[in-house]
Order: sequence, then structure tokens, then C-alpha cells
Amino acid sequence: MTATYAGDNAALVIRALLDFRSLWTTHDLVSTTGVPAQDVRRIVDRLEQDDLVERHAPGVVTVPNWLALLRRWNEDSPFTRTTQLTYWRTKPGTPPLLDRIPTTQIRHALTGTTAAQHWTPETPTGRTVIYTPDAQAAATVWELIPSKTKSIILAEPTLDVVYTRTRKTPTGLRLAAPSQVLADLLTGATPSRRTANPLTEWMLDHPLEWRY
Repeated sequence: MTATYAGDNAALVIRALLDFRSLWTTHDLVSTTGVPAQDVRRIVDRLEQDDLVERHAPGVVTVPNWLALLRRWNEDSPFTRTTQLTYWRTKPGTPPLLDRIPTTQIRHALTGTTAAQHWTPETPTGRTVIYTPDAQAAATVWELIPSKTKSIILAEPTLDVVYTRTRKTPTGLRLAAPSQVLADLLTGATPSRRTANPLTEWMLDHPLEWRY
């Protein structure tokens, strides 16, 4: 049976609902996500049935609890099911990977604990996890070599939404949006879900700093 909230269209709608503090109309969601209106209505209707959105008027909804919505989405689209993972390490003598990435044209979005530390430095250090559409091409440009240590993970996503509303650091490195990073931490981008606790608490306490 197909998961209720799996796939790009559901991910685009749910990420919009997570990333913005807003009353939403179907038209607004269509404009923001590019998802066809009939699909938006179907997804929103199911979210309402699951008490994940509240209807304020015909065609107008809002999210009462963004964390509940994110956790429910995670059930159908966990990190471990929506990515193809390969494992790498840097070549000896090369500059730090995260310094080199912004100097290249490879599409990327940093996630996992390294991304979380941008907002919550107390997040325990873990693997470096990077979304990129072609791991082999990225590894060649970034001068990585295959490894069994899993210290660097290149994740080829099946959902293009992971690149939506990325954050750019002063060095030009792209971070996945906080909602995406938290979803990944909770579903396999780190060995322990407890690693997600600092980012979860920060997002709960500072919604104005990550929700538009």
C-alpha cells in the first residue's frame, strides 16, 4: 500500500506548511509549491483528517503543531528510504571538504549533525552528510575516495524537495532547511535520534528564526 505522505508532491506541500507561518489557501500552496491544485486539495484534506491542519474557513488552513506534522511526514518519507547513500573520505593533503564545496558548481545541501551545528553548536559531532544529485560526479570534483568508515556520506535524494529553501552560509555552503535537517536527523542521518534534541528544542523555542 502506498504511504499517505510519500512522494514529491506531498513533500513539497508539507515542507511549505512547515517552513512558513501562514494561513494557507489552496491557491497560495499551488503558487508556492508548483503542485497541481487537485493534488494540493487531496493532500490537505488528508492532513485535516489526521488533525495535522486546522480549517479556518472554506479553503483556508493552518498548522497547529508543526512538530507533529513533521513527525507524521517522517513516517512515510524517512531519510533511509528516500536516499541512495555512498561513503567517502577526503584525500590526504586536501583542504577541508566544507571549504572546497562552495568553490565548485556541484549542487549540494548539507544535512545531518554538521548542518544542525549551524543553529545549535551543542549538537554532537557526527557524520558529514551531503545531498547531491550525482555522488560520483561530486566525489570526483571534491577529491573524495571511497571509504568504509562512513565519515562522509553523499546522499542522492529521490525527492528534489531537499534542495528547497536551502540556507547559504557566509562561505557559500548550502545547508538544507532546518525542517529538512531535523527530519533527516530523526530518521537515519545520524546513528542516534537523541542527536536531534538540540535542534528540536531550538526550533520550538525560536520559530521566528527559521519559519518565514
